Amino acid sequence: MPTVSVDQPLVELPGAVGHASLVLVDGTRADRRLAAEVWYPAAGAASEPAVYDLFAGVSFTASATEEATAVAGPLPVVVFSHGRTGTRTSYVMLCEALAAHGYAVVAADHPGDRLEDWFAGAAVDDATNEAQRVDDIAHVLDAVASGRFDGLAPTLELDHGRVIVIGHSYGGWTAVVSAIEHAPAIRGAVGLQPFTRSVSRDDLARAAVPVLLVAAGADATTPPALDSHPAFEVLGAPSVDLVEVAEAGHQACSDVGLYVELLPEVEGLPELVSDLVGGMAADVTGRAGDPWRPVVALHLELVVAWADAVLVGADTAAAVDPFAGRPGVDVRSRRR
Repeated sequence: MPTVSVDQPLVELPGAVGHASLVLVDGTRADRRLAAEVWYPAAGAASEPAVYDLFAGVSFTASATEEATAVAGPLPVVVFSHGRTGTRTSYVMLCEALAAHGYAVVAADHPGDRLEDWFAGAAVDDATNEAQRVDDIAHVLDAVASGRFDGLAPTLELDHGRVIVIGHSYGGWTAVVSAIEHAPAIRGAVGLQPFTRSVSRDDLARAAVPVLLVAAGADATTPPALDSHPAFEVLGAPSVDLVEVAEAGHQACSDVGLYVELLPEVEGLPELVSDLVGGMAADVTGRAGDPWRPVVALHLELVVAWADAVLVGADTAAAVDPFAGRPGVDVRSRRR
C-alpha cells in the first residue's frame, strides 16, 4: 500500500500531536460499531507517524504520531461529525491543528452515510441518517463521560465537563441538533457549511447552548441563503454567531484541497477516484487551483477563538468580531 507524506501542516503547529483509535460498540442498537479517531496535544512526538486512509489502497501521514504521551489533562474535548459521504478522517488537517491548540478531538464515523456506504449502495435514507447521527453523538458523549478514551494513550485524560460538537455539512446538521438534543452534556456547537434546512423552526428555537455557524459564499451545496442565514435568525441559543467567508466553497474546512494536492503523487488510481477528487477542486475556495491552506486555516482560527471563549464563559462576539476586519468576511452575532 503506497503511503504519501504531507510535509507541510495546515499551519505552523504550536506543539506536537498524538493520535489513537478505537471502535465504540453500541449494544443498544444491534451492536452498531463506530470507528473513532482521537487527536490530542502531546508532550512530545513518538516514533511512529499516524497513517490515514486517503483512497482505496492509498494512505498518508501528516503531523500526528501514534500513542504519544499526552500533555497534562483533563483536556477540553471537540467531538467532530463528518459530512455526507465523508469519513472520520476527512478532516485530518483541521483536527490535527485543533489538537495542537490544546483540544482532544474525537471523530467517529456515521455508518450508513460514509463514502464506502454510498459506493456500495448501502447508504441510508435521510430520516434514518438523522436519527442515527443523533444517537451516534450521544454514544460518543457517553464514552467521553465514562472515561472510555482516558488512557487510550499514555496520560490521556478528557474533561467531560468541557465538550463542544463541531460538524461539517450534514455533520453541521448534527452539531446544530446537538445544541438542541445534547445540552447540557455539551457547552457549544459549531456548524461548518452546515445543512440545516431540514430542522424545523420550532426545534431550532429550542437550542440551549451557544452556536457558531460558518458559511461559505461560494457554497452551492449548502448555500448560506438556504441554510446558515435562516438558522441564524431563529436559533434560540443563548448566543448565535454567524461568520460568512466570501471566497470559500462547500469543502472549505475539509481535506479535499489536500487530496487534490496529493493526487499527482499517486500512480494507478482508479479513474472513478481521480474524477471524484478532480471534480471537487473548486469546492474549497470556489475556484480550482487556489491555495487551500489559508481558507482551512481561517476555519481553525475561528473555531479556536470561539471555542476558547465558550469554555471559559466569555463573550463569543468578542472572539469573532476581529475577523470582520478581514477582506471578504462578514460577522453577525445575536444574543437571546
